[in-house]
Amino acid sequence: MDSGNRPADGKLRSSPHAPRGHWANTLLLLASITITFAIIEFSFRVATGLPVLRWEEWRQRHVVVNRLGGHAQVDPVLGWVSKPNFASPGHTSLQHGVRRNGKETEVRDGHILAVGDSFTEGWEVNDDDSWPAYLERMLRTPVVNAGVGGYGTDQTILRAEQMLPIVKPHTLIIGILDFDLARTEHTSFHAPKPWFSVDNGVLQQHPPSASKPPSDEWWRSILLGLRSPLGYSAVADFVLARLAPGYWHGTRAYEFARSDHIDGVQVTCLLLERLKPMVAKDNVRTLVFLQYFAPTTLENDEPPEDVRTVAACARHQGFEVVDQFASLKALTRQDPEALRRYYWVNSDAVFYRHMNGQGNQHAAKLLKKAFADPLMAHE
Repeated sequence: MDSGNRPADGKLRSSPHAPRGHWANTLLLLASITITFAIIEFSFRVATGLPVLRWEEWRQRHVVVNRLGGHAQVDPVLGWVSKPNFASPGHTSLQHGVRRNGKETEVRDGHILAVGDSFTEGWEVNDDDSWPAYLERMLRTPVVNAGVGGYGTDQTILRAEQMLPIVKPHTLIIGILDFDLARTEHTSFHAPKPWFSVDNGVLQQHPPSASKPPSDEWWRSILLGLRSPLGYSAVADFVLARLAPGYWHGTRAYEFARSDHIDGVQVTCLLLERLKPMVAKDNVRTLVFLQYFAPTTLENDEPPEDVRTVAACARHQGFEVVDQFASLKALTRQDPEALRRYYWVNSDAVFYRHMNGQGNQHAAKLLKKAFADPLMAHE
C-alpha cells in the first residue's frame, strides 16, 4: 500500500482539489440551466421580433385573446380593452379601442360617450348596427362607442373615468346589462380583471392579477400555479400553448374566479357615487341604460331586485335611468315569441344571445326618447 502521501499522524485528509459538495454542484447545475434558458429566451425573442427586455406575462395576453376574441388586448387597469385601430369583417375600431359607427377615422370629442359591455359594443352585429350607431343616426350627433365585451359594472365605470378626459362629452351613457353585476363579483372573468373591496364604506381598488385556481389535488394545484411564473417566458408561452393549450390557457375554475366578499350592487353604487363629482365638474349629463338578457325578461314580471337597487342608486346621484325591461316585457305579453326578433337565437331556437340589429334599434329608440323628454327616461 502506498503511504507516501499519508500525514504524520496517519490520518487521511481530503484533497484541497476534491469536489465542493452536493450543494455546490446543485447551484452550478441551476446556474447552467438558467443561463441556457436565458440564451434560448433571448434568441427566440430576437428571431420572432418580440421586445427583448419586456417583462410581461405573455400567457395572460393570449388568454384574453382566446377568451374574448382577437380584438381584445390586456390592460393593466381594466383587465382588457378593445384593440385600437383594429379591423375585421364588420368590426372596426379607432384610437383607444373605440368602435366605429360610420365612416369616421378618429375619435370625435365634445358629443356623446357610451360605455358598457358587449351589448353596448355591439357583439354579433356590424359596426352600423350597434345601438350607439343607431342612436347617432337618430340624434344626428356623434356617439363614441367605448363599450368593451365581457365587462362588469366596475370595469364599465372605470372605462368611463378613463375616457371622459379624452372624449370630453356633454352626455355620458353608462350601459349596464343585468348580468354585469355578477361579473363585478369576480376577480377573474374569462381573464383577470380589477375588483373592489369595501372597507368601512370606502372602496379599495385591486388591480387585475392571475388568481390561483382552486384544486383538491395538490399536484394539480402546483401545476396550475406554475402557469403564472412560466407565463413571463415567451418561449414557454409559445411551446405550452401548442403542446397543452387546455392546461396553458386555463380551466373553468381559473376563468371564473368569484369572491364571496364582493357585493356587486354595493360596489356599483359606490362607483356611481365616486363618478358623480367627475361628471358634475364638467356638467356632463349622465344616463344609466339598463339592458337584459332575454331570459331575464321572459321569466320575470319586473327587473331583478339587484338591478332595481342600482337604478335607485343612480337616481339618488342625480343620474337619469333608461330601462329597457318594461318595453320588452310588453312585447312578450302580446307575443311570447317576440324576443326572437330582437335577439340572436341559437340554431336550436332555445338559447338567446346578444341583441341583433332590430334589438339595438329598439334600444336606441328608448334612448332617443330620453333625450327628447328626460322625464320619460325611466318609463
